[in-house]
Amino acid sequence: MAMIRAPRLISRIGLIVAFLLFVLAQRFLRDPVSGQALFPVVRQLTIAIALFLLVGGTVLQALRWVQSKHNGRKAEGALLLCYGALILAGVVYFLTTKTGMGWIGLDDLSPKGARKYDVAMSVLAGILAACAVIPAVLMEATIGEWTTDADDDAVELRRTREMGMAGLSIALALAFLMVTCNVARDKNIRKDVSYLKTSQPGPSTRKIVEAMNEPVRVLLFFPELNEVGGEVKGYFDELARLTKGKVVVEEHDRLLSVTLAKKYQVSKDGTVVLVRGADAKEKHGKFELDTDIEKHRKRDGKLRVLDQTVNTELMKIMREKRKAYLTVGHGEINDPDSMPPHLRGQLPDARTQVIKNILTQLNYESKNLGTMDGLASKIPDDATFVMVLGPKQAFDPAELDTLAAYVDGGGKLLVAMDPQGDFRLGPLEGRLGVGLGELRPGEDARIGIVTDDKNFLPQRRNESDRQLALTNQFSSHASTTSLSRGDARNGILLETAGILTDREFTVPGAKPTRTYVIRTMGEAWVDYDGDFKAGPAEKRDRYNVGAAIEGPKVKAPDGTETDGFRAMVFSDQDLFADHMVQSRTGQIFVETNGRSLPVDAIRWLGGEERISDIVNDERDPEIKQTKREQAAWFTATTIVAPLALFGIGMLFGRPRRKRHVAVKKEAAP
Repeated sequence: MAMIRAPRLISRIGLIVAFLLFVLAQRFLRDPVSGQALFPVVRQLTIAIALFLLVGGTVLQALRWVQSKHNGRKAEGALLLCYGALILAGVVYFLTTKTGMGWIGLDDLSPKGARKYDVAMSVLAGILAACAVIPAVLMEATIGEWTTDADDDAVELRRTREMGMAGLSIALALAFLMVTCNVARDKNIRKDVSYLKTSQPGPSTRKIVEAMNEPVRVLLFFPELNEVGGEVKGYFDELARLTKGKVVVEEHDRLLSVTLAKKYQVSKDGTVVLVRGADAKEKHGKFELDTDIEKHRKRDGKLRVLDQTVNTELMKIMREKRKAYLTVGHGEINDPDSMPPHLRGQLPDARTQVIKNILTQLNYESKNLGTMDGLASKIPDDATFVMVLGPKQAFDPAELDTLAAYVDGGGKLLVAMDPQGDFRLGPLEGRLGVGLGELRPGEDARIGIVTDDKNFLPQRRNESDRQLALTNQFSSHASTTSLSRGDARNGILLETAGILTDREFTVPGAKPTRTYVIRTMGEAWVDYDGDFKAGPAEKRDRYNVGAAIEGPKVKAPDGTETDGFRAMVFSDQDLFADHMVQSRTGQIFVETNGRSLPVDAIRWLGGEERISDIVNDERDPEIKQTKREQAAWFTATTIVAPLALFGIGMLFGRPRRKRHVAVKKEAAP
């Protein structure tokens, strides 16, 4: 029969007191920054008492282990192991002292290295101590004190071990919290995991603010204690911290700050005003948000795209509005009404509302450029750049010559070609050094469609889906900054894309710099015969889809040197065409296959690559899985997961059945 006596209770209390004294000496009697003892005498006395209790308890436990037999000996051995672990924790802690570090040759560490070593070893000592004390206390409470050596059956070894395992689980959980708290203290990062998630300041927005030579005032007109106002203020406070004070946040009530509200024409709550400069040089922009937080909890809530909105308004006050010219009259995706009737049934219809919205966000005015607008004579002088987006018809020679002259003069040009159309670069090939299709001596360029049977988007569920190829092969060029950082994991869609190949530069003088910024995956091939299969002459390789070309410096009319031309050429018009996507929660919205490519391409053409980076958007991501991913998920959910659960059940169920049978056999006599 088992009963608890004083010696067992005393040793248990002594163990707990020793542990608490060690914690007191480590946490409260030592400066956490310098590591110096606050009260040296008291600290040394505390550690001495803890060591005495620990050593005494260990010796007492060793005597119990020697005197016990059978199941009692096994139980006492488990307890002795806990005491040993606590002594090991003390040894690890000793190695954090100057004497201990000198014994192992680490007394010459730098202050930063010594701090990291001290933190790591202190955490390890704390984990060992917790894994020793908690199981020991629970097992001691279970074992008790035995009256006779013959009463071996009174020791319920299985229950003792289970209590020890339960204590170990509690200790490991506390250890996880200890490590988590230490990491959270050193890595103070704000994370919002709520359903309503306000976008945080993105790298692009931060770069825009840092590029300004004066601070930006942010005037918030929200009611007092408004949740939306709190979210918006948190965003701008974080932006101010990231830009080291270049953002000044002011909170106002439009009914009290009447003069300020009248100056910036604030007529409703929820208005945010961004101000740059003062007096005659002052520029400002503003936007409005609904003050009802419930409206922002929806999938299309404006707080989710707050960073994009702020980025747009900052561009308006950063510089004057520029002009982007888009060619028309050849069946371009921005001018679908000009497509010839006989081609409308053969080629898919496309739109460019997203591109026009992007131009507006980046403070550009988009204008049409047709034959009567200067395309056949001279590009307007106020053009920041010209965009040729997926023309289906060939350009007249005069129009191509005009674009060539524009490039020779240092112009900025973006061309997205449709391999199924009739447009070709003509004389621009010699200026840009690239062309559509494979060029063989004495033959016309062979035009084929990029096809991939490994990395593609299953949509129509037949072999034609192979021409919906996916790729994440992006260069580190400034025109693909966001792609290489934000979308490299997900990739972009190449929808019936062609390929770009080298052409010889024909312009005398220094040669332009040509960089291929987008390539296909290595399993892709160019399908020339339209059978969606890789034939003997169709080689699998990484093919070029996008190129950025930068020309040498040119002389201006006044004799000074200016930057040379910049051009981007793509063999897939759909990188810039509207594309309907569906998020994981069912939200449907419009974007381009190129994702962030159009934004960075426009910024690079306009010479603003220094602010090219990711703009945060907390909308739900698009559902896009390759055939491989779909097969992997199917296998994992239908085969792997059930087998894993079955295996775990067999692993834990078999020992329990064995123990149950053994108990029955022992109880039979």
